[in-house]
Amino acid sequence: MYVGATYLKDLCAKRDPASAAKVGQAYAAWIKTQNLGNFEAQVSQKVGKERLAQLRANMGESLQSLDTALQKLGPANKACPALAAQLSSETFDVRRQVPNLGAVLGTGAQSGAAPAPRPAASSANVAVYSVAQLSSLMAQTLAPLAKASGQQQDAAGLKKLQSLGTVIAVSGTTQRSRSITQEDDRRAPRFDVYCYDMAKDAPNPPKGPVTVAGRVREFDHDTGITLDTCVVLSAAQAGQLKKSTVAVVDAAWRFKAQPAEKFLVAAGQGLKDSEILGAYMEQSTGIGVGGMVLTTYPVSLFLKDGTVYNDPYWAPGSFNYKLSRQLEPQKWGKWTRQGNNFLIRWGDGDTDTFEVEGTLKALPAGTKLSGAFQTISGGGTTALGGDVMVAGGGNYAFQPDGTFSGGRFGSVSSSNVAAGSTRKIGGTYVVSGYGITLKATGGQEQRLFFARYDKDLLYIGGSSYTPDR
Repeated sequence: MYVGATYLKDLCAKRDPASAAKVGQAYAAWIKTQNLGNFEAQVSQKVGKERLAQLRANMGESLQSLDTALQKLGPANKACPALAAQLSSETFDVRRQVPNLGAVLGTGAQSGAAPAPRPAASSANVAVYSVAQLSSLMAQTLAPLAKASGQQQDAAGLKKLQSLGTVIAVSGTTQRSRSITQEDDRRAPRFDVYCYDMAKDAPNPPKGPVTVAGRVREFDHDTGITLDTCVVLSAAQAGQLKKSTVAVVDAAWRFKAQPAEKFLVAAGQGLKDSEILGAYMEQSTGIGVGGMVLTTYPVSLFLKDGTVYNDPYWAPGSFNYKLSRQLEPQKWGKWTRQGNNFLIRWGDGDTDTFEVEGTLKALPAGTKLSGAFQTISGGGTTALGGDVMVAGGGNYAFQPDGTFSGGRFGSVSSSNVAAGSTRKIGGTYVVSGYGITLKATGGQEQRLFFARYDKDLLYIGGSSYTPDR
């Protein structure tokens, strides 16, 4: 990826000099964010100069494929600015795709103190932390450093870990080689623990529940905590160590997406209209069909109790917001006003400024609609030379007499409300507040979030719709 990004940057410098500075700045920021400033020297030291030269020579066809992919994006004056935007996306997130890269290269951050002794299972000074407890400590350490550089965050996390002692013990579950986590069907730790350089060249930690002791070697704010000279402790050894009393906080977790139907309740059992402050949209970016970067305007629902929800799908009156707060706290935040905008602290600890691009007012009950509207969504990797493209779409045609055609109804039902997505149909509609009730001719019913910004932009469920002209 490093060689590919460098190659594309150099291509753009030749083909579109007007965007060369922008691409160069994005590339430099990417190198800094991903801590790749000394990458070539580190790889050369690890594999040798001759082997590195051979690897480069073998990449000719791959680089040519990247060139072809860049040309597919369009003229250079459009493709190169798109590349600049892509460098900050997950597609080029080396640290996430190659966890603990520094440890693999043998360059992880080290303490300035004298070398620590190999972990001793019987050490009275060793405490046992769960993965979630260590993840909590890291999340709380990084919380006030949101605007700091990645290197500053890494250094702060490493310092905090080293303050726990020369050697720490960790309990969790090994799911992959060297990776210890504490995951279930609802959530996973924000920061996992990795064991490298097993003491006396012992085998990697076995899969399943495990307790290990090791010396802190590295912290990476994108991936997790690395220990070296790890020792797998027996149940008897682990039982002799004291257990940490560090509290586990929500910010320690990455909460998994839950199926929308889990939060569907009968009409009137969800939010009350009187509890809603309003719906507002902000400008954002997303990845469209084939991997292109698109400008989007997602909507969040703000409540009068000072909380905000960033993924409205069901009509508020049919939305089990209390259960949502428990199972998907990452989608909830607490807001404070900043002029026309909002400062939001999200459930995962991140803080954002919500810059209001538009206010969507609740519509009077019985509001009639007119016109055909469409949406399209999708994803894939074709914009970057891949061969995967996933596209999906939908449409509605509304009539002033209260009927509609289009839409999608499925086979999963709850409270007489279809929650799946299979075939197009039609029926009648009723708009009220921030909700629309769609009743199919066959009797199925959906109660979805609904908002109208102007005659050219509707929000239905989790999607935006524009006129189908």
